[in-house]
Amino acid sequence: ALDIVRAIEQFNQPLDDRQLPVRIGMHSGYISLGTVGAMDHFEYRPVGDIVNTASRMEGLNKYLSTKILVSGEVLDHLDGYYNRRLGKFIPAGKSKSVEVYELICKAEEVTEKQESLCRIFARGIDAYQRQAWGQAIDLFKGALKLDHSDGPSRFYLRLCEKYWTDPPVTGWDGTVYLDKK
Repeated sequence: ALDIVRAIEQFNQPLDDRQLPVRIGMHSGYISLGTVGAMDHFEYRPVGDIVNTASRMEGLNKYLSTKILVSGEVLDHLDGYYNRRLGKFIPAGKSKSVEVYELICKAEEVTEKQESLCRIFARGIDAYQRQAWGQAIDLFKGALKLDHSDGPSRFYLRLCEKYWTDPPVTGWDGTVYLDKK
């Protein structure tokens, strides 16, 4: 996935007006393979909830302005990669939450700026989950000072500003519900 992102970024460099986007979502589990078609044409496709969830995670990149999202189930099988926890999400059409992480780079490639951004962001997520809206807003603004294009910080900043004036229901656990694909 990291190599795909690098290749697309290289491809996009000489292009000024049109950029090919890249969004990758990965989830892990058991799938079924099914056939689709008729006598003269068959296609074999993976089907099931795992495939659907991976597709929803790919789409979640649009909301978060990220490129590679992985579930906790995928992260359990990865070593040597730097990532940041983005929280629990319930994608559109789903009832079960998914713990989502952004895959950033190989561990040996992480920069000091990325580490600082992730530390501030993690503190912001902690404040968000405790419903400390003012503190969370300040932390996400701080993260955006480090990297003005950080999509997850922008996403949570808007969410915290919304909850500041219209708090979530009692019993809220920090899960983000998405109603669109």
